[in-house]
Amino acid sequence: MTSLDRTSAGTETSAARLYPWLPVVTTLATLATVLVLALTGNSTAAAAVAAAGAAAGGVQVTVHIRR
Repeated sequence: MTSLDRTSAGTETSAARLYPWLPVVTTLATLATVLVLALTGNSTAAAAVAAAGAAAGGVQVTVHIRR
């Protein structure tokens, strides 16, 4: 006989709830940094930060939950 016990949805940790926001915050921080560097005349540094941000933003994590 199969058990019908389920873990309640309310046991999610705060870190797990904040995880989906991590790419958004990273992107906004990268854009703000590039903007400040570009406006202050550091175009080489702005390009380097933009490249690093694009590389970091290209990572995708997929989680498959087995039931």
